[in-house]
Amino acid sequence: MELLETHAAISLALACVLWTVQLVIYPAFHFIAVESFNQWHRGYTGTITWIVAPLILLQAAGMAGRLVLKRALDPVTLVELALIITAWAVTFFVSVPLHEGLQKKRCERDMRRLVQSNWLRTIAWSGAAALSWLAAKRG
Repeated sequence: MELLETHAAISLALACVLWTVQLVIYPAFHFIAVESFNQWHRGYTGTITWIVAPLILLQAAGMAGRLVLKRALDPVTLVELALIITAWAVTFFVSVPLHEGLQKKRCERDMRRLVQSNWLRTIAWSGAAALSWLAAKRG
């Protein structure tokens, strides 16, 4: 599989994980009993990191490959890069702090903010996946 197709597959996998988190996992937070929430959340964040972190790093490597090896500076690549940077920014500056707060205490407001802010990540990573597939089709 060529670099562009591999990058597109990784981007699609990441987008699928985000849609699952957004539509299934985060809404389920409300159904977890208060007394078991912290233990469950700790397990969830530890496990999901093993799924998401490699995909994020591989996606970054694929983007670097497109920029450096392929010298791709076309509008599709630049918009995809902007979407990935947006998703990373929301992850590290919004989602991670909210999860850290939820590790300490179950908070309905933080759970709502997590779902709301995760829409931006879900849309950004979905858009990046679509653009990576477009780049792969164009060759």
